[in-house]
Amino acid sequence: MASPRSIEVKVGILILTALGLLATFILVMGGVNFQPKYSIYVDFDNPGGLQTGAPVKIAGVEIGKLSEIHFSGGKLGKDGKREPLVRIQLRLEERYQQSIHDNATFYVTTQGVLGEQFLAIEPGSTDRPVIPPNAVVRGLDPPRLDMLLAEGYELLHATVSAMREHREEVGEAFDGLRKTLKGTGEFMHRNQDRLDRIAENVEQMSVDGTDLVKDARQRYVNNPQIDRILANTDQLTGTAARDLPPLMADARETLANARRLSTTVGGETEQVKIRKTLDDIAEIAGRARAATADAQEVLAHVKRGKGTVGALVMDEQLFDDLQELARDLKHNPWKFFWRE
Repeated sequence: MASPRSIEVKVGILILTALGLLATFILVMGGVNFQPKYSIYVDFDNPGGLQTGAPVKIAGVEIGKLSEIHFSGGKLGKDGKREPLVRIQLRLEERYQQSIHDNATFYVTTQGVLGEQFLAIEPGSTDRPVIPPNAVVRGLDPPRLDMLLAEGYELLHATVSAMREHREEVGEAFDGLRKTLKGTGEFMHRNQDRLDRIAENVEQMSVDGTDLVKDARQRYVNNPQIDRILANTDQLTGTAARDLPPLMADARETLANARRLSTTVGGETEQVKIRKTLDDIAEIAGRARAATADAQEVLAHVKRGKGTVGALVMDEQLFDDLQELARDLKHNPWKFFWRE
């Protein structure tokens, strides 16, 4: 039979073992670890449903917990802007410090659709500096579904109230819309054949316009004969512009020589005759210059297809008709004297 002393020892050992197991269970279930930690402060205007003790995760891995939540009051800063309303203290394990950079993103999310809310961190770029301990960063506020529902309810309530207050006007508006749609349908039904013809005519006009533009381009733009006429006209005006200045220069030099000659040769009567002759020559030269300008203007009009000659030169059909008429009169000269 065991002594009372040994029984007490065994009971004490059993109690100590139970207490150790209980402490181990509490530490494991509570997520308590003894890793060294450091703090980071995150500012929010509204952190949603975050509570003290909520986990902080990177890529689904828990790296710390939310230690404290302080209401800062939204005071005005030095720049005149309102500061965030809430500041949250995070206690993170130091072994993850090198993974959180100064362009990291702090936002609130949930585990699943209706799960517990926690703070998630996007680490940021590896080429940026690491966030130092006790730094203050700005977090992304979660979407306010409650505010959205409240505003949506208020808008729906205002819409229903307005519909009730203006029930007669709304009914008249819908009745007018119904009559308009009905009248439009009846009009389309009564004039279906006419509308089909109008659509066919519009389509035919489009086809005819396309053909007309194509024929005009082929006739007046891409026609080799028109290109030859314009080339000849340009050559003629170019020749006139090239040859006229030397001719006028020679005429002026001759006139000057003649004037010098008139002052030194002959008597007064002969000099008067010579001056009159030189004046006539100068007048003739001026008229020649004006005639040349008129000729250039006429050529420009002809080139643009204006006037009878321009129409004759530029209108290929008229040219062909005159050529055909000349050929017909050449073979049938009796048509000059006989009319059917």
